[in-house]
Amino acid sequence: MRQIYSIAMALIATIVFSFSAVAQADNIGYVDFDKILSGYDKALSVLSDIKVREAEIRKMQADFVKQVEESHKNSPKNPVSANQLEKELNEQLQAKVQEYRDWATVQQKTIDQALEAAIKEVAQTKSVDVVLTRNAVFDGGLDLTNDVLAKLNTQ
Repeated sequence: MRQIYSIAMALIATIVFSFSAVAQADNIGYVDFDKILSGYDKALSVLSDIKVREAEIRKMQADFVKQVEESHKNSPKNPVSANQLEKELNEQLQAKVQEYRDWATVQQKTIDQALEAAIKEVAQTKSVDVVLTRNAVFDGGLDLTNDVLAKLNTQ
């Protein structure tokens, strides 16, 4: 969820950057990112995958700790062997963590791009000049949330 939230925050920053155009804009729209992220099938799927992958990493780490402890216990007179095992297992764990991070980065970029494209397309269709996050709009504006969410889920 933290990564999906960071996706939304990055997109919000991009959209808010265009805030200076508001003074010249004829039509302002807004999207509710919380609603989009809780209803976007791809984001929910990625979130589910994140939980599974993080659980796998935690299990792998726990298994490695257990193996190292057993190695120390079974060979108290040979700490070099246990230390070598610990080093090898740490390298495996770090490789798995890096693989996870790489995967998460790709997923984040994919969701970011889809979200940005959907917002732009809906805004263009509705003749909206500026799109902001719902939290930045006190009053007025056109709510594009449901249209963006529908666009995302039909892709």
